[in-house]
Amino acid sequence: VPIDTCIVGTQDSAFLQQASYITGGVYMKPQELSGLFQYLAAVFATDLHSRTFLRLPKTLGVDFRASCFCHKKTIDMGYVCSVCLSIFCKYHKKCSTCGSEFSRVSMPDLNSLPDQRQ
Repeated sequence: VPIDTCIVGTQDSAFLQQASYITGGVYMKPQELSGLFQYLAAVFATDLHSRTFLRLPKTLGVDFRASCFCHKKTIDMGYVCSVCLSIFCKYHKKCSTCGSEFSRVSMPDLNSLPDQRQ
């Protein structure tokens, strides 16, 4: 089932962008809102068979970074619960999603590591 997304606003949604990309749906952020009905009718209201004949907009530059479960912020590196795979930006003693308790392994704090993006 493709997930189609039409963003009407100033900010993109990394979550919806990923969902549209993974499911083969359309992610669109119209530049001109005056033609919004045309976008909705031509792109989002067509059935899956008819879409094969259309030249649909391609999603460029999908942001595949994860969002932490505690603050909903996009992060490059984080802590992952080994039970439910929830992602956190900071170390917690207990997973707020599934309740699993963690033991601290001697690892450096991710926030103290130098930024390695180039």
